[in-house]
Amino acid sequence: MPTTDKIIALSELSAWRQKMRAANRRVVVTNGVFDLMHRGHATYLEQAASLGDSLLVLVNDDASVTALKGPSRPIVSQDDRAAMVAALECVEAVSIFPGPVAADALRIAGPDVYVKGGDYTVDSLNREEFAALQACGSVIKILPMVPGCSTSNIVKKILTPQTLFGNTGKAATLDERLAPLFGRRSVREFLPRAVEQPEVAALLEAAMAAPSARASYPAEFIVLDDPQKRAAVAEFLPNGRFLAKAPLGIVVCGDLSRACHGELSYMIQDCSACIENLLVAAHLLGLGACWLGVHPNADRVANLKGYFHLPESVIPISAIALGWPAKTPPPRTNYDASQVHLNVW
Repeated sequence: MPTTDKIIALSELSAWRQKMRAANRRVVVTNGVFDLMHRGHATYLEQAASLGDSLLVLVNDDASVTALKGPSRPIVSQDDRAAMVAALECVEAVSIFPGPVAADALRIAGPDVYVKGGDYTVDSLNREEFAALQACGSVIKILPMVPGCSTSNIVKKILTPQTLFGNTGKAATLDERLAPLFGRRSVREFLPRAVEQPEVAALLEAAMAAPSARASYPAEFIVLDDPQKRAAVAEFLPNGRFLAKAPLGIVVCGDLSRACHGELSYMIQDCSACIENLLVAAHLLGLGACWLGVHPNADRVANLKGYFHLPESVIPISAIALGWPAKTPPPRTNYDASQVHLNVW
C-alpha cells in the first residue's frame, strides 16, 4: 500500500476501525512523537505489530510536541513524521491527533492491544489514557527499550561544541564528549507536565552514585511531588519562588552524624557532589533543574528543619526545582585561562 494511503485523518479513524472489526483483525495501537526516527523506533514498532494483525500508530501533532518537549521541538513536522512511520512495512495505518493526551483518539481506535515502550509502566501511564483503554477492554503491553537509541542523544550528537558555541574561539578547546556538561543550565520555567516515577528514581540513583568521603554517604533526599509542599518550601526561599510552579522539588539534606569524622565541611562536600550528579542527570534525561541554596542561611535552615521536623543532626543543604523545561538556555562555557595555575600560583 502506498505510504500516503496509510495516513488516516482522525475524522476517518472510526470508519477504519469498523472495517478492521468486520475483517476480524486484531488491532494493535501505540502512540508517540516519533521525532527523528531511529532504530529504536523501528524495532519497537516491528515488535508491536507482531502482537496482532494490524498496527495503528497515533502520532502527536506539532503543537502537542511543543507542549510536551519544549519550544525547540518537534524537529520534524507532523506530516513528515507521520509519513516516516507510515513508510514502515509493519505499520498498517497512521493518524495524527491533537493535544498532549491521546485518550480521545484511543477511544475511537478501540485497541485490542495497546503498546508502550519500556520507559513506561502500567502505573505511570497517563491516567486519562489508561481509563480510555480500560473502557475499550484493551490488553496493555510494555515493550523493552532498545539500548542506546534516543532522539535526545541524536540531537546532542548533532550539536557539537563547534555548533553550540560558534566562532568564539573556545569551541576548538572543547571535547564534544563533554557537550552535555556545557548544555546543563539553570532552568526556572517549566511545562505543565509531571515528572514520572521512572525519572525520579533515575535522578535519585544518579545522585547517590556521587563520591563520598570515606564512603560515609550522609545525604538524604525529601522528594516533593505535592504542590502544597513545594509552595510551602518556596516561601522560605526568596530567590526560589518558582519552585512552587515546578512539577517536582527535591530537598537535599545531610546527616551530620553520618558525615566523615562528623565534620560539617565533609558533609557539605558530599551533598554538593550528589546535587551536581542530580543536575547533570536531569539534563541528560531532558529535564530542567535549578539549584536553590539553603545552607548556610540560618533562617532558611531553621524554617526547613521546622517544617519537615528534621532530626537535630539533619541539616537541609539545598532545594532543587525540577521539570520539563519551557525554555532551553543555550549551552555555554565559563572557561577562564587566568584562573588556571600550572604547578605554581
